[in-house]
Amino acid sequence: MTQRLSDLNWYYFWGKVIGAPVMSEVRTYMAFSSIIDPAKIVTTPDMDLSYALASTMVEWGIDKQFVSGLAEKWEIIGDRIFRFHIRKNTKWSNGKPVTSSQVKKSLERGIKVHPTDMQSFTKIVEKMELPSKDTIDFRLKVDAVTSGLLGKLTEPNFGIVYVNDDGSLDLSTTTGAFYLKKNSKTELYLERNENWINFNSNSAKSINIRQPEKGILNQALLLEDNWPNLIQTSSLIPADIMKKYEDKSFQIWRRPTDRIFIFQLSKSLHNSDGLNLFKYLYRKINREKVVQGLAGFQLTEQMFPKGYQLHAPDFKVDLGAVTLPTVYKTRPLKILISPERVPQTLKENLEKVIKEAVGLAPTFISVPINEVHNYYKKGEYDFYAGTVGLADPDPEGAMSFYFENEFRIIPSIESDFIKRLDAARKQQNKMEKLKQMRSMLADAVNTGHLLPLFNSSTIGIARKGIDLSHVPLTDESVTLSKIRFTQEANQK
Repeated sequence: MTQRLSDLNWYYFWGKVIGAPVMSEVRTYMAFSSIIDPAKIVTTPDMDLSYALASTMVEWGIDKQFVSGLAEKWEIIGDRIFRFHIRKNTKWSNGKPVTSSQVKKSLERGIKVHPTDMQSFTKIVEKMELPSKDTIDFRLKVDAVTSGLLGKLTEPNFGIVYVNDDGSLDLSTTTGAFYLKKNSKTELYLERNENWINFNSNSAKSINIRQPEKGILNQALLLEDNWPNLIQTSSLIPADIMKKYEDKSFQIWRRPTDRIFIFQLSKSLHNSDGLNLFKYLYRKINREKVVQGLAGFQLTEQMFPKGYQLHAPDFKVDLGAVTLPTVYKTRPLKILISPERVPQTLKENLEKVIKEAVGLAPTFISVPINEVHNYYKKGEYDFYAGTVGLADPDPEGAMSFYFENEFRIIPSIESDFIKRLDAARKQQNKMEKLKQMRSMLADAVNTGHLLPLFNSSTIGIARKGIDLSHVPLTDESVTLSKIRFTQEANQK
């Protein structure tokens, strides 16, 4: 051979020469956090890695019912005790059995290291007890039936991880579909866990993840770079790029509408000026101009679109009288964005509509998505413009993330949303619970705590040989454990 083969072509060639499966590795780019911790979910890459590395005690079935995860079954003892039985022969990736004491240790670590993110759990759980090495009791502060504990234990940050004797996290040993073989600041290598409870021999043997250049994913990446065979991105993709993918027969996984583009107040604007700013912008911003030149969106005035349990069919805008706070008449608004969430066209549109609304062009602070959380802590901007996932079928989990997470989407400024959420959780009637939660989201909009603009979705794009048909459209992203390879790719 006189010409060097590309990485991808060499991969095919080598597999055919030695008679091995042609493809068994997923290669993708993700703006992952510098510290990988399944208990800390801020971005979609965090969620993807959490689900890949840690199994939860309870899972959602395809019919949106609770099914067995690490726990084979559960029962309510008395009024306030949930007892979970670990599946028989459940093992860590190193082949050792998973015990109830390790489950307890994992959850206690999450509470200690990330208390704010775990507060929805500690509000309902008084303590955990171990009747045996295979069972764990959750002694609750509330009635078990209405506690919402089962839904809580499906969430990715409650995945069970291996904790060393010194309390440190060890992701080289996991309960998830993969374990962390090696990692650096720019690259991760995940290896398949053949002891995983849902192991499938057709799944990827390895996942190689690289940081995108400058932390920003180029949506045309698969057309320009031979190394990756999968990318996950937003439906807000230029039409000419999408046509190229379709013309070249790339496989495209399209999630139904599952994201909301919002303005989120900075910590420094958790005050009346911040609320009035958002109410003013809600009235003045032309949503059609925001999405001009883009595709793959649905304009909205509330958080959830039709089809979601938290969509309010009777939603009405009721902002009351409002004027632009004086401070914003004399200085530009400082807006935090990530180019991965705000492509250039959208950024230009936002600049125009905000200038039309307040009279001054804004200043943008542009950072990779995995750095947004650090800027949120500092609060040295006015608001963040970007997308947030819309979780279903667990409304309580979604509400917890929006109102109680450290990176709070909806702060409780001059409105005690946290008490209202706690009250809704105690409702035994599901429809009444949903009604109260919808009311909270409507009030968050009408009081200026939240400014939604449009809905979009997640898409996955893969090269020939990768099969995304096993990834349910109910998943919030391309779940790594559900990627398969086509028959052609796995021929020997």
